[in-house]
Amino acid sequence: MTDSQLPFDAGAKKPAPLTVSDLVARIKDSLLETFPKRISVVGQISNFKRHSSGHLYFSLKDADASIDAVMFRFAAANVRFDIEDGLEVVAAGRVDVYERQGRLQFYVERLAPQGVGSLELAFRQLKERLEREGLFDPARKKPLVRFPRAVGVITSPTGAAVRDIAQTLSRRWPAAKVFLVPVRVQGDEAAGEIAQAVRLMDSAAEKYQIDTIIVARGGGSLEDLWAFNEEIVARAIFTAKTPIITGVGHEVDFTIADFVADVRAATPTAAAELAVPDGAEIHRHFNTLARRLTRRVKDLLQNARNSLASVQRSAVFRDPAGRIRTNQQMLDDLTSRMRQGLQNQRTTSERRFAGVRRDLAWALGRRAKHASDALAMIVNRLAGAHPRHRLVLSRQRLTGLGKQLEAMSYKSVIKRGYSVTRIAGGQILRSVNDVSPGDRLETELSDGKITSRVAGEKTAPKKQSIKQENTPNLFEEMEQS
Repeated sequence: MTDSQLPFDAGAKKPAPLTVSDLVARIKDSLLETFPKRISVVGQISNFKRHSSGHLYFSLKDADASIDAVMFRFAAANVRFDIEDGLEVVAAGRVDVYERQGRLQFYVERLAPQGVGSLELAFRQLKERLEREGLFDPARKKPLVRFPRAVGVITSPTGAAVRDIAQTLSRRWPAAKVFLVPVRVQGDEAAGEIAQAVRLMDSAAEKYQIDTIIVARGGGSLEDLWAFNEEIVARAIFTAKTPIITGVGHEVDFTIADFVADVRAATPTAAAELAVPDGAEIHRHFNTLARRLTRRVKDLLQNARNSLASVQRSAVFRDPAGRIRTNQQMLDDLTSRMRQGLQNQRTTSERRFAGVRRDLAWALGRRAKHASDALAMIVNRLAGAHPRHRLVLSRQRLTGLGKQLEAMSYKSVIKRGYSVTRIAGGQILRSVNDVSPGDRLETELSDGKITSRVAGEKTAPKKQSIKQENTPNLFEEMEQS
C-alpha cells in the first residue's frame, strides 16, 4: 500500500518504518506464539542433500505445497534408515524463520518413514545394498573346520548366551580351547565393539589356533538386536578370514550379520553345536569302526590261514623242483618239434624250388620255340624282299640256333652239377655191362676231365664200384680241356 492508500489521521503521528530484521523478528515471534512448540508433518522428501557438517537439507512437499526443512547433525545421528528423494516420511519438529534469508523452514527433530517402522526400513535398505555388493554371496562363504583346535566367542560376558555356549562346547568337544572377547551386545556403542572384536580375534586366529569364531547374543526385540544390523559389523564379518558362525536371538530372528556370516545358527546354543562335533557320537562311531575293523582282520587272518594250508597241501609245495623238471621237458619237446618243423619246411621248400626251376626251364623253352617260329616267319617274309636282308636274317637265325643248341648241349647239363663218362673210343658209358675190369674211363666235369680205371668185377643189378685213378698227366689233360 502506498502512503495515499493508508488511512489518514491528521492528528495521528506517522509510525516509523520497520527494518528487515525487525520485520523478520516480528514474523518469528508471531510463529512462535501461533504454532505449538512441536508439530508433525507428513510429506515426501525432495532435493535431499547431506552437508559435510552432518546436517541434512531437504524439502517436504505434497501435491499442492512445499516447505524447506533442515535436520541438524545431532538429530540426524538417530536416523537408522537411508534418506532419499521420494521417500514418504513423518517429520516431527518446529516451524521457524531463518533470519539471514527471511525464509520459512521446518526444523526436523525426528524422522520416521510413513507406513513402516524406521528400523524395519533401515534393515531392508541395508540388506538390499549389501546384497547388491555381494556380501551375501554363498560362493564367498568359508567352510567350517570339522575338528577345531580352538573356538573364539564374541558375546556379552554376563548374559545367558555365554554360559550356554561354554557348556555346549565343553560337553560336545572338550578338546577344543575356548577364547572369549567380551563386548556389549546392545546400545549405541555395541556395534563398534562387536566389529572391533571380530577383527581382533580374526587377526589372532593363527597365533592361538582359532579355527572357528562364534558371534552371539540372547533374544530380544528388534531394537535390542540392532547392533547386529549395523553395516560396520557386517563388513567386519565379511572381511574376516576365519569362518564365523552367528547365533543371534531366537530361531525367528534374522539380522544382517546372519546373512553375511559363513553359517547362521538359530540360537547361541545351536551355534556352539555347529562349531564343534559331538564327542559322544564320534566315540560311538569309533567303536563301530573298531568292531568292523576287528571282524575284517579276523576274516583276513582266517583266509590267509586257509590259503597257507592249501599251499602246503599242493604238489608245488611238496616238490618245488618238479615244476622245473616238467618245464625243462616241455622245453626239450618244443625244441625238437621246432627243429623237425624247420627241417620239414626246408625239404618242402627245396622240392618246391626244384619244381619251379623245371617249370621255368619248360617255360623258357616254349618261349624260345615261339620266338624261333616267329623269327622264321619273319625271315621267310623278308627273304624275297632283298638278298641283303636274307643274309642278315640267315645270320640271325644261325645265331639263334647256335644259342638254342648250346642250351640243349650236354655241357649245359654238366654245368648244373652233372658229369659224362666215356670208354675207349669216346663212347658214352650207359651201363656197367659196357666195361670190364682194367678198362680205362674218362669222366668229363664242368671244370675238367678225370681219368680212371675199372677195378673189381661187375655186380648187376647193383652199381659196380668204380675206383678213380689219377694218371700222371691228369692236371695237364684238365688244363687242355
